[in-house]
Amino acid sequence: MLGVDEEYTALIDGMDPEPERHQIFVDVEPYTGTPLTGGKRVQFNMFLRRIDAIKLTDRLQPTLFPVIWIDEGIALNEDMVKLIDDSLMKVLSLLDIVQWAMIAVGLLLAILMPIVYFVKRCRGNDSRSISPAVTATTSAASLSMATGVTGERNK
Repeated sequence: MLGVDEEYTALIDGMDPEPERHQIFVDVEPYTGTPLTGGKRVQFNMFLRRIDAIKLTDRLQPTLFPVIWIDEGIALNEDMVKLIDDSLMKVLSLLDIVQWAMIAVGLLLAILMPIVYFVKRCRGNDSRSISPAVTATTSAASLSMATGVTGERNK
């Protein structure tokens, strides 16, 4: 008589419903939605009241009287639980390890790359010289002006 008004449960001796033992439940594996265990508990009650035409009911007070209690349940067998554990849980554990490893590598790179950049930048500034040098980008015109040769060929 779970969920019934206390007025009715007080009229029947020994009626003390406990939600843990008397309610419907389903235990579900959170990643796949596979039901692992479940239970359906139902009680059918009959409303009893006084009927004037029947003398036997003269002393009846209006109440709910429990008639039938049904308790059905199901649970996965050990083979199915082992299959779920082997095929799913081990893979999820491995993926969890890979996830944290990738996060660690990403954080390591995020810390090291700015350091490497600044070290290379500082070393690059020190190795540059101020003296003019001929480079591959120096044009032929600027070279001829520096040596005093005109742009015409000698015949």
